[in-house]
Amino acid sequence: METLLPDWAPNIHPMIIHFPIVLWTVAVFIDSLSLFLTKNWLRSMAMTLYALGALGGLAAYLSGKQAIDIVSVPMQGELTAGSHSDWGLYTLLYFGLYAAIRLFLFWKQWDRQKPVGIILVLSSLVGMGLITKTADLGGKLVYKYGVGIKK
Repeated sequence: METLLPDWAPNIHPMIIHFPIVLWTVAVFIDSLSLFLTKNWLRSMAMTLYALGALGGLAAYLSGKQAIDIVSVPMQGELTAGSHSDWGLYTLLYFGLYAAIRLFLFWKQWDRQKPVGIILVLSSLVGMGLITKTADLGGKLVYKYGVGIKK
């Protein structure tokens, strides 16, 4: 069966996961910027990036669930693999809920209020912490345990 993946790639997860990470990171930056520059297009851009990030996060999570079934995980790395999966789910759920809340606040235009904007930016930083923890565990799987590399 012909595959669209390059020869070096064991699965599609590493190629998908970086999109939501970048979308959420840029969204947090745009959100922070919108606290100082009150432009409607910044609000719209942040909302769009959070929503696209949530969709990309879903694709990344599902591809990760598939990837763990097809890669070889050494026994020492199994706990890390389980933790990475759990933290990936927490990150997805957090940003999915966050995007839904943002959409509601955007629709009601409550996100224009400075105190609400500050709370939203601080909340998005919590999400960045979740991304960092999840990425750290993913990096540990690859660089410490050699998961997903072709030998």
